[in-house]
Amino acid sequence: MKPITRRQFLKLGGAAGLTVAAAGVLGGYRLWAQVEGTTPPFHSPFQEPPDRRWPFSAGEAPILLILNERADPSTGAYLAEILRTEGLNVFRAAPLSALREEVLARFSLVLLSAGPLDTSQGETLRRYVAEGGRLVAMRPPASLADLFGVEPAAGQTVDGYIRIDPTPAFGQGFPRERLQFHGTADHYRPAGAETLAWLSSKTGDLPFPAVAWHPFGRGQAGMWAFDLAWSVALTRQGDPLRADQERDGLRGVRAHERFAGWIDLDRIEIPQADEQMRLLSRMIARMLADRLPLPRLWYFPEGALGLLVATGDAHNMPPSAVEEVLGRVEARGGTFSVYYAPLLRNSLQRAWQRLLYTIERAGSHIVLPEHVRGWRARGHEFGLHPYVEEGLEMGWRRYWEVFTGMGYGPVPPTVRTHRVLWSGWVETARVQAALGIRMNLDFYHIGPTFRKADGEWAFGYFTGSGLPMRFVDAQGRVLDIFQQLTNVVDEHLIGWTIPEAPRLPIPEAVAIVRRLLADSRAGVWGAVGLQAHVDPFAIGGEPAARQAAWLEGILDAAVEHGIPIWSAERWLAFLEAREALRLEPIRWDPVGKRLSIGIRADRPPPASVWIGIPAEIPGGRLVQMAVDRLPVIWREWTWRGDPYAWVPFPGGAGVLQAQYG
Repeated sequence: MKPITRRQFLKLGGAAGLTVAAAGVLGGYRLWAQVEGTTPPFHSPFQEPPDRRWPFSAGEAPILLILNERADPSTGAYLAEILRTEGLNVFRAAPLSALREEVLARFSLVLLSAGPLDTSQGETLRRYVAEGGRLVAMRPPASLADLFGVEPAAGQTVDGYIRIDPTPAFGQGFPRERLQFHGTADHYRPAGAETLAWLSSKTGDLPFPAVAWHPFGRGQAGMWAFDLAWSVALTRQGDPLRADQERDGLRGVRAHERFAGWIDLDRIEIPQADEQMRLLSRMIARMLADRLPLPRLWYFPEGALGLLVATGDAHNMPPSAVEEVLGRVEARGGTFSVYYAPLLRNSLQRAWQRLLYTIERAGSHIVLPEHVRGWRARGHEFGLHPYVEEGLEMGWRRYWEVFTGMGYGPVPPTVRTHRVLWSGWVETARVQAALGIRMNLDFYHIGPTFRKADGEWAFGYFTGSGLPMRFVDAQGRVLDIFQQLTNVVDEHLIGWTIPEAPRLPIPEAVAIVRRLLADSRAGVWGAVGLQAHVDPFAIGGEPAARQAAWLEGILDAAVEHGIPIWSAERWLAFLEAREALRLEPIRWDPVGKRLSIGIRADRPPPASVWIGIPAEIPGGRLVQMAVDRLPVIWREWTWRGDPYAWVPFPGGAGVLQAQYG
């Protein structure tokens, strides 16, 4: 917009018929520099490739991830995302061209992403395992079947189920229900392998391993019959073929509409993708158990067993309504994300509005910059809630300009789109990542998609996950923006805007959320995403009373279960700090049974990250831990049946030492 002159501004004041002191008007003109608004910055939306550190020296990490770029799509980068989500920050990544004996020999375990191999590459892997290496491969070529103790069989299973076998030690502690996978699984028959999970239908097993383990020579080899990385992406992000399709009758295309018939509503309480990722990390830890005790990072801050990601949309609501929500959250020791949709005003209107409130101090019904600064100083997030009906980039540009022009900037790094409208398979995420947004909460549990054929409503994790992970596009490129599920939604549970919704009494709605929080504490380990609109508190009366009772019930349940109540922005800061935590070098003395781990936090976390090491190893048990030679007391709890010793690391740098007896 062309800048306004001082003469034009004075003329505007006269036209409005407002009598003010000259100093006040000229002060209002000086506000003009503050209301122009900024243009959103665009940059690459993609995460830095995981093999950026290749080539590297020996001994940097125990795990080598080989990225097979021959696959279509190439999913190695997303397999790295799975490792980071599972807290296994102890790997290096290299391209397929690095698959040479002298490189593999530097690592205790090789994780191979899906894709074709030539004969020489297959033989290199065979020799590596025979000489004592460990290998885990995603949907390997049939020519390597004997390496994994299986033999090829006719046929394939597409978009089926697996059942984790509880009999082998690998499968102890996992859900007994069959879990969905997406993609294609090759059929094999066991020929010496131990089957860790079977391919199955919803009701019965097939005679083909989904996951198998086999000793080979002096080493070990593990196989997934399907590409776990791509299955997790499809489970979390929905069916690509249903992108941009209206399927549930609610106005506008939304992300959750790709999940109708894609997610088994009878399994929705189980984070199915998470459990399969945990099986992979269990395999890796067990296959390395005789080489070193493998450290891992806990999912949540301060050793918590879950998290309530507390957010609420606000559509040009007054500050008094925002305070109604923030006061209740603060009373329970939490922080909150307000996603605010400002009234669209051009630069002239914004300048005049700011002038009126500056002169009259009549700011009771509009959010002012000083309100926003105060809320942020108290630890809350005040972010953008853009309308994108006119187009993704156009909507973002307009609302970004108004948000910053009203003095609310800078724009925070998390977002929920108005009406959770979604474009493409991940086009919305791509545009947001290009704008510097690093967490999206648009995957939103609402409407008839979540009603079973018998009329029962399903609640849980429709993306198959309670953990944030970055999006991946159809080419396998990882976008630098996390997907955080919003699975507890007021307009769905207590039904004040959506025609087809449960419309439950407040106690029943709270009980559903209470169960999700209790399940997380019991081993589901999920971040429950809350949508608690600010709007009812501006309406007042019965809507405000119902909203208050519902919100307070959920917050109290979180406190009772020891679940932290965090804003999305704070949660994002923790995730990024956890991911940047370096565990290197790792040194293991098998004779003296001593473990040493260097720790360095490249980013200060908003709360301590907990580091776990196995409490038991073959032939020994943990007897002492120290950080920088000072003894520490650890907490012991099991991770899917395996005992781990956990200690907090608040940041900085140090060395963790452990002695096994």
